[in-house]
Amino acid sequence: MGAMRSLQISGRNQVAIVEIAPEAMEAGMVRVRVEAVGLCGTDFALTTGTLGLNVLPIIPGHEVVGMVIESGDASLVVGDRVVLDPVFSCKDCWACDHGKPQWCSQVGVIGVVRPGGAREELVLPATQWIRLPSETPVEAAVLVEPAHVVETIIEAIGSDRPERILVIGSGALGLMTISVIKHLWPDTHVCVYDTATEQMLQAQTRGAKPWTPHENDPVDLVIDGVGIPASFDMGTEAVRPGGHIVVYGVPKPGASLPQPNVLFRKNVRLTFSRLYTHRFDQAVAWVTQGVVSPQEVVSNRLTLEDAATFLGGNLWKDPQRWGKTLVIL
Repeated sequence: MGAMRSLQISGRNQVAIVEIAPEAMEAGMVRVRVEAVGLCGTDFALTTGTLGLNVLPIIPGHEVVGMVIESGDASLVVGDRVVLDPVFSCKDCWACDHGKPQWCSQVGVIGVVRPGGAREELVLPATQWIRLPSETPVEAAVLVEPAHVVETIIEAIGSDRPERILVIGSGALGLMTISVIKHLWPDTHVCVYDTATEQMLQAQTRGAKPWTPHENDPVDLVIDGVGIPASFDMGTEAVRPGGHIVVYGVPKPGASLPQPNVLFRKNVRLTFSRLYTHRFDQAVAWVTQGVVSPQEVVSNRLTLEDAATFLGGNLWKDPQRWGKTLVIL
């Protein structure tokens, strides 16, 4: 078996195609021919060295879909279409025992701190792969992992049924969040704010109304997909007394929470939503039912070679790019 192509980040804005040797199979492992990889803000931050978790060199890719071509575990057979569950943890602490691996102190993500799926083949334990219905299209399957992020956001909201929601950030995850909210609570008034014009327009086509800072009509819930001081400030101002702010945007290392006095005075509930569990059933259902779909989320399709230029040249900053970027192998 010859060498295979792989995308590799070796330093800040240093991305190239490299050839690597195929991985050996062991008992319980599954070899997957990678069909597509989704790129998200985590990959962009890895490329620019701003994530705070850089382990270089790294093969990115945590939104991975492919076909089983060799199996050392009876749970998966050759020909199964699978999506990667990229989260790993210690499996032995309180969080892991209670089904919350994302709370584990040793939690990590394949494609972030371990080599990921932006390559032609990927070998991992069968437990890291989720079997999909055979008819699931590749571009839809790539959305399963980010759909699980959205599921965790919805779980963080809890039993509340907010009448007015502000979604800050309308990239691919923001658009998916709006679609899921409209599916679950069709009568909810959803507002959206983003500095990117094209992303705002896309959110409005999904039924969201543009939010103007300093509006007088407060919201019950803020979903912050940005996680920077300016978005915290906006959410703090927008939320009503006794309201709820859910943050899934990753705060940068050293960031501090602005206006805690205002949050206290308003008696605001503040929740952070990080990663997800190993239970993908709801995410798979949303994708297969079309609650989230590639037609509404995917804006760019690249080859592996194109992806090296796209990442290394920071082309993801193009203001016309509004949604999910896929790497098709």
